[in-house]
Amino acid sequence: MIRSSHQRKPVRLALSAITLAVLAQLAHAQGQAGSVFNEQFLDIGGGQSRADLSLFAFGNRVMPGNYLVDVSLNESSIGQSQVDFVDKGDEKNAQPCLTRAMLDGWGVKVEVFPALMAAGDQCVDLAQAIPGSSVSYDGEKLRLFVSIPQAAMKRQARGAISPDKWDKGINVGMLDYQFSAARYDGGNNNTNSNVNSSITEFNANPSTTTQARNTLYAGLRGGFNLGDWRFRNFSTYNRGVDGEGRWQSVTSYLQRDIASLGGQLVIGDSTTPGNFFDAFPFRGVQLSSDDGMLPDSQQGYAPTIRGVAQGNARVTVRQNGYVVYSSYVAPGPFVLDDLYPTSPSGDLEVTITEADGRETKFKQAFSAVPTLLREGVWRYSATGGQYRNGYSTINSGSSSAKPNFVQGSLARGLGREYSVYGGLIASDIYQSVLFGVGKNLRAFGAISADLSQAHTKGPNRQDVNGQSLRFLYAKAFENYGTSVRMAGYRYSTGGFRTFQEAAQMQDLQTGQELNNRRNQLRLELAQQLGSNGGTAYASAQQQSYWGTDQKDRLIQVGYSNFYKQLSYSVFYNYSTNLNGPSNRQLMLTLSIPLGDSRSYARYTVAKGNNGELTQQASVYGSALDDGRLTYNVTAAHSNQQDNSGSASASYLSQIGRFDFGRAQGSGYGQTTLGIAGGLVVHGGGVTLAQPLGETMALVQAPDAANVGFEVYPGVRTDSRGNAVLANLSPYRLNRLAVRTEDLGDNVEVKNAALDVVPTRGAVVLAKFETSIGLRLMLNLSDRNGKPLPFGARVENQQGQEMGIVGGEGQTFISGAKEADAFTVKWGQAAAEQCRIKYRVPLEKNPAPIRELNAQCE
Repeated sequence: MIRSSHQRKPVRLALSAITLAVLAQLAHAQGQAGSVFNEQFLDIGGGQSRADLSLFAFGNRVMPGNYLVDVSLNESSIGQSQVDFVDKGDEKNAQPCLTRAMLDGWGVKVEVFPALMAAGDQCVDLAQAIPGSSVSYDGEKLRLFVSIPQAAMKRQARGAISPDKWDKGINVGMLDYQFSAARYDGGNNNTNSNVNSSITEFNANPSTTTQARNTLYAGLRGGFNLGDWRFRNFSTYNRGVDGEGRWQSVTSYLQRDIASLGGQLVIGDSTTPGNFFDAFPFRGVQLSSDDGMLPDSQQGYAPTIRGVAQGNARVTVRQNGYVVYSSYVAPGPFVLDDLYPTSPSGDLEVTITEADGRETKFKQAFSAVPTLLREGVWRYSATGGQYRNGYSTINSGSSSAKPNFVQGSLARGLGREYSVYGGLIASDIYQSVLFGVGKNLRAFGAISADLSQAHTKGPNRQDVNGQSLRFLYAKAFENYGTSVRMAGYRYSTGGFRTFQEAAQMQDLQTGQELNNRRNQLRLELAQQLGSNGGTAYASAQQQSYWGTDQKDRLIQVGYSNFYKQLSYSVFYNYSTNLNGPSNRQLMLTLSIPLGDSRSYARYTVAKGNNGELTQQASVYGSALDDGRLTYNVTAAHSNQQDNSGSASASYLSQIGRFDFGRAQGSGYGQTTLGIAGGLVVHGGGVTLAQPLGETMALVQAPDAANVGFEVYPGVRTDSRGNAVLANLSPYRLNRLAVRTEDLGDNVEVKNAALDVVPTRGAVVLAKFETSIGLRLMLNLSDRNGKPLPFGARVENQQGQEMGIVGGEGQTFISGAKEADAFTVKWGQAAAEQCRIKYRVPLEKNPAPIRELNAQCE
């Protein structure tokens, strides 16, 4: 029999909660002490009887079953595991069932313990099998603590994760995209810059045409995963103000892990490793080691690009002739630290295109850090195929020659912190060998040096020979707050050619000369000036060529600090280009927050080339609850360009990032639009997402819509409960956590956090178990109207516990249906249980927790 209760009873609800809490705490306390808890303490009067509470005689029991638990081995988290808990028949907690396979996966030397080898798939008594070991379980935190003597563990580097825990992911298709477009109007736009060529010329004379012009950039990273294989294609489309567009396929390849060799197999269009020889694009096959598979190894390095934009400007980055990055930035200094290079080395060509068409260009050297390996570690690569080039014109340093080649390299970590490495390149037009050594100098950093010998066959049998000597150095002087991230010097004789230069030589006409590199110097410094003295940084690079006195040079120096709420910085930039004019900029920036908001005011004054002085005043910041909307409004004045203004905004949604900008000056205007995002096609349909990156997780939380995740701003589940979490670290533990405050009144999640270990390029499936239903407070009574016994268990039709009866017969149920039946048990006899049914009445504005009365049938 069911009756709807219209009177709320907050006092009774609170009393029930407090009573159950006291029950759990006191039972837990007595269980630890080994004493017997006096059940008479729970008599709260009112004629309510008590259930058989022997279940709690030894504390808050762990019931038999299979649980997903966090495993802590020797006080270090090693991820999550499904563990069976079995009843030992001693009326205490169910105990975890540890098997030989489980211990072997955790790194235990199972082969040296006879008890483990004889156990097979059965549960083992860890304390007896391995003397000195122990296991305990915290049911409240779902954490399993395992302690095993170090002598019983396999020797492995800290942070290592066994390959049998790597998750290759599911079969999916994917597309990561970026689109940006600009419309130029007015008569003072520079229309002669060709964004399609690899190196564009500075044009200081604006066009007088009044026709509106458009530019468009599209970057598409698509592919699919099938088992261990990943297919990827990265293509770009570039259309300049001249209306001419060009598609480029930057990379297109099949890839898979070779875990037994600690490396990757790549088939198709990709790029050679750049840690020893200069990297270059190829079409063929490559097998190379993957440092990401090694624990505590040095990971991939991408440079930080700094620059200054006078207005809403487009920044384009090219590498090996291919556009690898393009984005619009707000006025003022900018930093690009999210570069995703296609090659581990190769100079980056940076072009800053202002709203009025002016261009600033510089080259930034990009190469590997010193080669230093741990003792016993190998690094290798073997590549065979055809040389590929992405440049569009010979004058820009391209080559129509596509010679076949083989390239190999090998490095080994030796004792006393030495490393040796070498390599070779062989082609019908080029042969080169390299040998080098690296040394950890400990307090003085790390250094490596190598020598290359090359023989090049030029046109008309103009063979040349030469050598190249290179030094690399890196060090962080922590006691002095100094970091030398990269210092390098390279000298090449007049007859030395790289493989790319050898290919370019094949197109030289009679009388033409190749300006090959002579020497190169690079330096990156960062200095912390005391606890409140600010931070200074500097980077410098210079590259000279044989046959010309001109040099490529880039010098950047900066200092930043704050005084109370005022932050300030000084930045100096100087660059020269072998094929263009020099550029100088000196900038002072002041910034202060506006009240308690997330908005800031900024003033900038910059001195540029030819005496140009520019002043800017900006208001910028973020809005909405998680800061997913950012904006910038700027007014500027120049003694050469008059007044100008710009505004930009960026919104980060669950399906992508949307950008908008508008700049207006004397005689010109620019409107920019951009969108970046991704989509994943899987067995459950299509899920839209923010930009994907390389490795990701597909989250499934059935029926839990619009739920966010920790450290992933803007990401939320769609109507089906699916979402994509991007940029996971391959071969590492990645913790994915649901924002439980986003769960609705009718959604419960059983596992609010998951650990995943994806392989490179994988899309791992992360399932969060959700329970969808109503939240009910049931007032349970017997046929005579008396409350059911305190402590009675409420089970559903599958035998799963749904709640425990508290004071006055109240019990809280979550995930309930609109109509259902439960069984209530307060003892083992048939007379000590009954069945109840309920149906939730329809209400126009229901409360988050419905309260109902129910009687035993």
